[in-house]
Amino acid sequence: MKEEEIIHKWLDHEELTKEELEAFQHMEGYASFMKISENARTFKSPTYSIPEELEKIKAYTKPHKKVSFSTSSIRMIMRIAAIFILGIGMYFTFFNESTITKQTLISEKASTTLPDQTMVTLNSLSSVRYKEKDWDENRKIELDGEAYFKVAKGKKFDVITSAGIVRVLGTQFAVKQRKDYFEVICYEGLVRVLYKNKTSELPAGSIFRVVKGEVSNSTTSFTKPSWIKNRSVFNSTPYRYILREFERQYNVKITTKNIDQDKLFTGNFVHSDIQTALQSITIPMRLEYKMNDNHVTLYHP
Repeated sequence: MKEEEIIHKWLDHEELTKEELEAFQHMEGYASFMKISENARTFKSPTYSIPEELEKIKAYTKPHKKVSFSTSSIRMIMRIAAIFILGIGMYFTFFNESTITKQTLISEKASTTLPDQTMVTLNSLSSVRYKEKDWDENRKIELDGEAYFKVAKGKKFDVITSAGIVRVLGTQFAVKQRKDYFEVICYEGLVRVLYKNKTSELPAGSIFRVVKGEVSNSTTSFTKPSWIKNRSVFNSTPYRYILREFERQYNVKITTKNIDQDKLFTGNFVHSDIQTALQSITIPMRLEYKMNDNHVTLYHP
């Protein structure tokens, strides 16, 4: 059998016969093949350097005084190197991209349990991302939308949003991050909020809110978010945010006619009956509505 055919069998992990193995061991490039294979098997991600290994491979392919390579042998060495580099890429993809994503659609809520038994409940159109690897040592989770957390005791726990970071050691709290809106409510324990390089501490019953860059603080008597029980509750909140939340809960599109959407609204609406919900957000504002399929128009009578 030709040398190239034997090398092909070895690359494909096919078993070589005794004669083929002896022929393979007497090839000019055998030592280099084994050296590259040994480097791949002993690969450790923290210390491995692809540029350094490429330099080694180049060194193997350079002609030496005592050893010469045929053109076919050099091609085989480079093929082996390419295979091992591909394997390294797969290693990093498998081990370093182990990000878990949980998300909800419009009109949907869902709960998930993190590796440390922390419970997370997502409101509609929300998502969280975290890495399972070394979770107990590095409890960090990214949030886009709104979620309620019941954190298991342990090392620090960080909720990272585009607006700010919420840090706790073990407590119950809710975080809402939408466009131009950031809110943290502490229901139990103590929560630290890092917003624009300033830290605020929230004891149980405290609310930290940022609307269009303006920070405000208030309190609540609730022990859990109202939306978990299918009701959205608002206190002195600009009307535009009530409408956006309504759209997420009912999968409708709302348009308004000559309505001041910055006017503050205090009230609530249920998630189980759209007609009742519409009355809840229009009557207090002295508005009327028309509904056509999934399109709602609000206007002054």
